[in-house]
Amino acid sequence: MKNELDLFFSTGNQGETRRVLYLDTETTGIDPETAQICEVAFILSTYNDFSRVPDQDIELIELVLPTDPIPPEASAIHHITNSMLEGKPSLESISDDIQELVSKADLICAHNLPFDLGILTRQLPRVFSDITPDMKLDSLRLTRHTWPSIPSHALQVLRYRFELDSSITGNAHRAMFDTELVRALIEFIIEQHLTTSESWKELVEFTQSSLEIKIFSFGKYRGQLVEDIVAQDEDYVRWLLRQQWIPDDYPDLYHTLLRKTGKKGSK
Repeated sequence: MKNELDLFFSTGNQGETRRVLYLDTETTGIDPETAQICEVAFILSTYNDFSRVPDQDIELIELVLPTDPIPPEASAIHHITNSMLEGKPSLESISDDIQELVSKADLICAHNLPFDLGILTRQLPRVFSDITPDMKLDSLRLTRHTWPSIPSHALQVLRYRFELDSSITGNAHRAMFDTELVRALIEFIIEQHLTTSESWKELVEFTQSSLEIKIFSFGKYRGQLVEDIVAQDEDYVRWLLRQQWIPDDYPDLYHTLLRKTGKKGSK
C-alpha cells in the first residue's frame, strides 16, 4: 500500500481539516499501572477530509530514561537496553515538545490506545489528562469492527496480513516503526472503503460503538462461547447483568449479553 493516500480520495465533506496524532510507546513492562516509558514516537498528520496532506507531517521520536531499569523480558520485545538509555532525557524533560503536538491534535490514535494513553497520562498528567473521548481513535478496536472473524488483530499480524509495511523502514516493535504502521493501517481501512464512516467524527463513533463478544475472557466460563452460556446458564447471565463492574469494566460484553437476552440496560 502507498504510504500516502491519493490527494483526491475523500469520502467526507469537502474542506474538513483534521490533525491526527499517531503515537506509540515502548515501555519497561506490560502492566499499565507500573510500566514506564523508555521510548516515544509521535507523528502529527494533517488531513483534508480523509486525504493526508503531503509534507505537513510533524514527527517526534525520543529514547527516554525511566527511573527503573528495563527488565530483560521487555528488552527481548523492543530490543531497547539500559545501556542505550544512558544519558537520555527523562520523559518529563521533553514534555513541552510533546505538549505542543498534543495541543495541535484533533484526534489521538494508537493500537490499543488505552494502554499507551494510560501510561502517558500517569507519567505526564499535565499533557494528557484533558484528552476527551471524542478525540480517542483506537486502531485495535477499529480492526475488531472491520475484521471480526480473523484470528488475530495484533499490529504485527495485520502488518503481514495486509502488507502494510512496504513504505516503512526501521525495526518492528520500535516506537516510530509501529507509529507509522498504525497510520498505514488506518489509511488502508479508509482507502479500501472498509468503513462507511464519512468523517473522522463518524469513524471515532463507529470505533467506540459496542463490539460483539464471542468468548468469555474471565470467570468460570473463561474460553467458552458467550452464546452457549446464555442458553445454558441463565442464572449466571442474570447475575452478571446485575453487577456494576460489568458495564464499567466489560462494556462490550455487557451490551452483547443485553442483545442476546433481549434486555435493556441502565447504561
